[in-house]
Amino acid sequence: MSKKPNILLIMCDQLRFDVLGCYGNKQVQTPNIDRLAQRGICFDRAYSQTPVCVPARHGLIAGQHPFELGLLKNERLAKEIAHPLPELIRKQGYYTCAVGKMHFQPVRKHYGFDRMYLSEEIPTHIENDDYLQFLREQGYGHVIEPHGKRSELYYVPQISELPEHLHTTAWTADTTCRVIGNNRNRPFFLFTSFIKPHPPFDPCMPYDEMYNPEQVPKPARKEHERTPDDYAIDVMNDYKVNGIDSLSMEEELKMRAYYYGCVSQVDKQVGRILDKLESCGLLDDTLIIFTSDHGEMLGDHYSYGKRTFYEASARIPLIVSWPAVLPQGERRDHLALLQDIYATLIAVSGGTVPESSSGRNLIPAATKEQEPSRAKIFAEVGRGRVMKMMLRWGDYKYIYHTNGGKQNLYDLRADPDEWTDIAAHHPELCLHCQKEMVEHYRSYGFAEALDGDRLVRYEPKRHEPQGFLDQSPRWPQTVVDED
Repeated sequence: MSKKPNILLIMCDQLRFDVLGCYGNKQVQTPNIDRLAQRGICFDRAYSQTPVCVPARHGLIAGQHPFELGLLKNERLAKEIAHPLPELIRKQGYYTCAVGKMHFQPVRKHYGFDRMYLSEEIPTHIENDDYLQFLREQGYGHVIEPHGKRSELYYVPQISELPEHLHTTAWTADTTCRVIGNNRNRPFFLFTSFIKPHPPFDPCMPYDEMYNPEQVPKPARKEHERTPDDYAIDVMNDYKVNGIDSLSMEEELKMRAYYYGCVSQVDKQVGRILDKLESCGLLDDTLIIFTSDHGEMLGDHYSYGKRTFYEASARIPLIVSWPAVLPQGERRDHLALLQDIYATLIAVSGGTVPESSSGRNLIPAATKEQEPSRAKIFAEVGRGRVMKMMLRWGDYKYIYHTNGGKQNLYDLRADPDEWTDIAAHHPELCLHCQKEMVEHYRSYGFAEALDGDRLVRYEPKRHEPQGFLDQSPRWPQTVVDED
């Protein structure tokens, strides 16, 4: 090729893999994401190593395990990123641009992006957020929480205060399309990141009525999963929203219906981006990767949010499309992580992947189905008593909880819904998994996971809810009264 291919990375926040048509969903309408899948490769075993926003995103742009950056939850980086993805691609002659939610620290740290158009989830300063400035210009500066009411309403289904064309989802696509049009004659790397379907679930009209709550599937769970004396089971997001585990079924189904509405609203805007690439004559020779930073439990297994290694939380969609080079409409069973996107994009841009990266270039696997990939995945999330670790290989998933040393083992081929924990029937295999984890973490000097030559263990203790977490935005305090 005489010209470098354009590169477009599209990320959603908290998007489950199994709500997309291309991953088998028959109810949620995602025709545009499905169209992208038809023009590319779907990876069926892709995971978020640390299924929380900040670690997942920084692990991707660093190409490293999130714990190497000191990230196990939404917290500040403990280590500077040595070789950020945008900087390495920019060195290959690309114009680099970020649009939407980045969740970087500090907010405007560019990591090598030539330009950033931000729409952050919980903005603190209007000057840092392009979307907030846009809303003020449109006469909607009075909307204090444009991404939905948070705190005690975090998981309460709600309708957006904004019309669809002013919603962050439309703004992110509008900005992306403008950047594509303005840079059609030079190679670009564009990282487009939608806030949704992250809670609050606040679709615009008519997406709030697209799915009838009485017709959406009920949460997948069984009563035996709520064993009263099982202290290791953390009800996800209970520390944010008291009582979320005691919602009525009517409330849960409405929550799921509104989540689906948010997904379809994002899908429409993905379609507009694809249409813009096509109208500019760029669609065939643009490498597009579509993914999510993690999933959302939606009440499955009596859990909500992320921060768990159930499939609905940790497994993510990963679509790789480059029609000029790669096969179309195929699937791959290769294990993959978010940092593989790092290695892939650097290689495609013409750069060299740093030795410090744990990422693997996905292009060989996308090109040839039999191309080998990593044999296993190590993953971890949380600190102290709520830390969980996962080892994923073959048909199996092993999960270790530091709270009481509880362990789970699932055969995903025989039990894809993770109903039956077979750890008690395979003690030797579980012990082998623990030894592999110890060896892996010791090789990286990850002391927090270890207690000598064993995985760290805390005496079992029931999780105590901490009440509502105030996540209200602070940006109105920074606005100067122009009168």
